[in-house]
Amino acid sequence: MKATTLPLEVIGPPGTRVEAHIALEATDVLAAKSAGTAGLWLRVHNILAPGSAEVSLNDAPFVDLAEAAHGLVRPYDGDVAAGVIPVEPRALRAGDNRLVFRYTRQVEDVAGISGFRVLDAALVAGTPRDGKRITLTLPAEDPSGWRPMDSSAEAIERGRRAFQELSRDGGPACARCHADSGADLQYYAFSTHSLVQRARFHQFSQCEAEDLASYIRSLPLLPQGRPVAPPFQPGPGNHGAAGAGADAVLAQDSDFAREAWGGGAPPESLSWDWAASVNPYQLPTRVALPTWHRWLPRELKDDWFTRLDGILARTEAELARTPTLESAQAFMSAALLVGKDVLRREGDYQGKVEVLRFAAVKLWDWSRRTGFDRADHGMPDLSPAYPYEVGFAFFEAAQAQALPGAERQTLAWWWAQLATYPGRGFSTGRRPLNFKDVLAVAEAAGLEPSQLAFLHLFGSWEESRGELMRHWGTSDGPVRLLLVPMRGTPASTRVTLMQRFLKREKEFLAAGGTLDSGHHARLAEAWGFGCEALSVDQRAAVRALAPPEVHGDLLGCP
Repeated sequence: MKATTLPLEVIGPPGTRVEAHIALEATDVLAAKSAGTAGLWLRVHNILAPGSAEVSLNDAPFVDLAEAAHGLVRPYDGDVAAGVIPVEPRALRAGDNRLVFRYTRQVEDVAGISGFRVLDAALVAGTPRDGKRITLTLPAEDPSGWRPMDSSAEAIERGRRAFQELSRDGGPACARCHADSGADLQYYAFSTHSLVQRARFHQFSQCEAEDLASYIRSLPLLPQGRPVAPPFQPGPGNHGAAGAGADAVLAQDSDFAREAWGGGAPPESLSWDWAASVNPYQLPTRVALPTWHRWLPRELKDDWFTRLDGILARTEAELARTPTLESAQAFMSAALLVGKDVLRREGDYQGKVEVLRFAAVKLWDWSRRTGFDRADHGMPDLSPAYPYEVGFAFFEAAQAQALPGAERQTLAWWWAQLATYPGRGFSTGRRPLNFKDVLAVAEAAGLEPSQLAFLHLFGSWEESRGELMRHWGTSDGPVRLLLVPMRGTPASTRVTLMQRFLKREKEFLAAGGTLDSGHHARLAEAWGFGCEALSVDQRAAVRALAPPEVHGDLLGCP
């Protein structure tokens, strides 16, 4: 199949091919030969395993896209990745250069994968850093023009029944893992081709698959996002549940620093309430949130709905009948109980993740139906923290070393929670995130210094508000959020964060507060880990701001 639009969807049974062409000037080919190097730059989605996705340039032997050196494989989540494949300069031609992408084998990621997408492609004449990049010039597919393949009432009804009621492969009906109506597939603009091929993967006939796709296309809902654009991805263009797009994911930690505080590091003097002016729904991040593929449960087991007297089935049915906040809370509570039971009885960490993913999909749809996309709405206060709960299931798996890449997946889900709840990033002081856990996961996942500093700043402010303020003088207060940034940020940032904390500590004590032994131990631990990176003058500047009650906690690094 020759591509006419982007992305290139290499989706279908093993052996599926998609062809694209890039034209080169003779001078481009000469430049590559003179430099002695050339490459094929790609941005792709859903490449999880070696031997499943390949490319050939000008009929040369196929190259495995998932070789680690190319940077295109995402074995834990299949999300968007970019990289360069080296190309022999003499393989380039003046004029037409033919690319053939091939899906070569079925990847059994529990529910199975049906292919991959190529979002962008370019030939690079010269080194990846300095060479000229000649891009694939195809228009983006426009979902606004999509229509049912068969718009007759009979075809739409057959497709609805296929989606909501039928199974051809022994698994659940499509609607069990998706939004009940299939709205997620329309909302995230899954192409008609991908709908048909995915239905064929689940062993529907070609006619049934086309009816199913026609049903999805008939839904009274405009496409808002894309399959490769993570829900809620923060950025200035964030809108509704669609997110700001894959392009909103920042490339460098320095980019985040500029977005957060306009420079390379936090200002030397930061008020305690600095984070009150920050909306993490629109502040972009280096963390790529999970795409919709990773929201969908990879398996669905019948016994989830009969455990604990069928509480999950009952509350799901009530949520569908009466989509109130109370129904959503009850459904989330039921999913948590069932997930805990799966983990307790079977030790199945993956199973608990899937139970919570199932709940997250249904609650995403509840949020959408109850007004999340309205400019004045978002999630109501005390609404179920469903991204957090999926993240926490991964967090438990990370602690037990039970699932590969669990730390990174935890962080992605928890950043989705940071961006969305409650409202659209605006805090009420009852946020479900435990920022000690967030910082620990961020450090384990290799998050860079600027974002570690931000998480400390936001989390310490968040956890000093409302009733949480009563923990200040204990080991459970914001003092426990100092350790990670004190060992993971530059010296100047450590000084800024410690001085900010000590100013607030002094205010707390002046108002009659007291500190327990656990608080002192936490402060001494953070100082001990971070003070060696500070100069003598920097240590003195920090100690000068400390109230007398904590002088003993700052004795390290004399």
